[in-house]
This record gives sequence, structure tokens and C-alpha cells, in this order.
Amino acid sequence: MIERDVVIIGAGSTGLAIGYYLENLGVKDVTILEKQYAGSGSTGRCGTGIRAQFSDEPTIKTMVGAEELWGELSRDLGFDFRRTGYLYLHHSEDELARYRELKRRQNSLGVTTEILQPGEVKEICEHLDISDLEGASYNPEDGKAHPFEVVAAFKQHFDKSPVELKEYTEVTGVELNRSGQEKIVKTPERKFKTEVLVNAAGGWAPEIGRMVETEVPVEPYRHQAVITEPLEPGTIEPMVISMAHEDAYLTQTERGGIIGGVATPEDEPPTYDTSETLGFENRVSRALASIVPGLKHARLLRSWGGYYAMTPDGNPLIGEFGPKGCYIAAGFSGHGYMMAPAVGLGLAELITRGRTKFPFNYYDPGRIERGDLREGALQMG
Repeated sequence: MIERDVVIIGAGSTGLAIGYYLENLGVKDVTILEKQYAGSGSTGRCGTGIRAQFSDEPTIKTMVGAEELWGELSRDLGFDFRRTGYLYLHHSEDELARYRELKRRQNSLGVTTEILQPGEVKEICEHLDISDLEGASYNPEDGKAHPFEVVAAFKQHFDKSPVELKEYTEVTGVELNRSGQEKIVKTPERKFKTEVLVNAAGGWAPEIGRMVETEVPVEPYRHQAVITEPLEPGTIEPMVISMAHEDAYLTQTERGGIIGGVATPEDEPPTYDTSETLGFENRVSRALASIVPGLKHARLLRSWGGYYAMTPDGNPLIGEFGPKGCYIAAGFSGHGYMMAPAVGLGLAELITRGRTKFPFNYYDPGRIERGDLREGALQMG
């Protein structure tokens, strides 16, 4: 049996970031367990975007910190975090009025969002159809990072650090001893004894929760995405969002492909099925071609499925939850990748210091059972 100060279950962007910042805060005996490969869940299937344009104050504050940390991580670990902006297109006066109010809130918290006229939108991205546009919200400080590059950078770091990352190592059970203070984490090959256990298992967080006698209110909902053949780089630099076109989003990778998606139908039940569907490809093709007419001539290279690990109010569960020394960082409802550095540092601070500068009380895991639901976070796709 191996004794560790902290065991983290799940090696997506959240689990990797928690391990990284625990090490930075002086905790060296850390093991991260992943049943498949690092980034195999939501992280490796996300749309790359990172934004501070949210509607509620705690998430805006968290993402202001996250974007700063993304910049630091990109320099320290050696991946690209490109501040290419987020551009929300508004096709009605009511929608534009709402986002004017959000702009004021975001500006008051340090986010450089501005409201653009249709002509100004065209200057940022000349290929957009602005014929029925009322205006747009734009924050040039938002950006994107390639998830596989980010995961690879974390892995390269852990290869040279005392933090142990064990891929293809499924957790099969957890024994709670001494009133739950000591946890024995079981895997097929060995056991790990720890007093601090972190559930960062994404859509599988409820399964880990049951192992520590805790009900985790998270359900996985399938979300799909596509990528086109490469177009000329720089064709569409920002992440473009249009709520009027099925909550569509699209942006361009460094290699030229256009990544895009639309919202999952409201009547689709929770599922671990991440297979792609022809119906989604038809819907996303219509939406993207409506936003950028030239895309109607672009060929889809492939589509894929992932999932949003949803909570009842669309906000994550972050903090100590269940037996003493058990923590959770899950249920990000589509925002886990972009929030990961802030969540990693904040949870590492909670574990080592008992407090954090981030407003994690808002994400108190016990709020769901109490019925103290939060405002739904601004979401697309």
C-alpha cells in the first residue's frame, strides 16, 4: 500500500491543474488516477474557448483570475494561449439590451467587454453575415488554447515532478476508516492510503461519490462538435457566438479548421453515449452557414461527441463534500476546461490553507441538497 498526502481521481484539465498547484504549494506526495488517458473525457472533446464574459459576479471573478493563470501556465508549461477574443452576436434589441447590462457588470469587475455596431463587427471578422445584426458584445482578452497541447504540457511537467500521474488506472472502490478520516483508494494493481481525496471525475463524479457514501448531483449530457477542412488561417480569429442560431459557436484552429457546435436538444436525456449523429451535423451545418455564409462550401472533416457534466443549476460543485478530507471539483456544466487553472489553484489553497481568494462559496457542493440553487451560468453550445 502506498501512502500519499492527496489522491486525485480524474486527469482532465481540472484534476491536472489541482495536482500542479498542490505541488506549487509544497504538497509533493500527490497521485492523480485516470481510468483512461489524461484528457480523455470532456477536456479532449471541448471547443477550446476561454472567456470571462459571464453573467454572475462569482464566475466573472473566477474567470478573470483563470485568464491570468492561463497566461502564466502557457509561459511556464510551454503551450499557446491565444487572446483572440469572444464575439457574441445579437440579433434583437431585447438581447442587445440584456448584454449591455452584462457589459456594465463585467466592466465593473475588470473585464474589457465592449458593445459593437454591426459595421465594427465586420471589421473584426469580415466573413460574418451582419444583415440582421443589431450589435455584438466583444472582449478581446478572451481566448483559446488547444486542449491536447495543454494536457501534453501538464504530462511533460509531471514526468519531471514528484506528482505521480497514473493513466489507465481505474478506481474500483474506496474504504473509509477512522470515521472517514483515512481513505483507502483501490485500483486493480495497488491501493493508496490518503487523508485527502479529490473527486475530479467529471461525468463519472457520482460513481466516485457513491464510493465515499456521498450523493453527487451531476448528470452527463451529450454535446457534439464538428471541424471543417482547413481554411486560410486567420479567417475567423475570435470565438463567435450566436444565441439566435441554436446557441451556436464557431472558431478557427491554428491549423485552419473551423470548430463549431450547437445546443443539445432540451428533450435529450442524460447519457454517457458520446457517439455523433447525422441530425446534429445537419443542424450545425445550417447554423454555421447562416453565421458565415462562406462556410456552406466548406467540407466537414469529422464530428465527435463529448458531454457536459451538468448540475441542477448549471454551476459546478467545488469544495469539501462528504466525509472529512473528501473534496469535489466537478459538474462544470460546459465550463470546466476554461475554469481549470482557477479551480486548480483555489482547491489547492482550500486543501492546504483552508481558504482561497476565489469566491468558491458560490459553488458550495451542499447547496443542491439545501435547495439553494444559483443563477444559471451563461452557456452556449
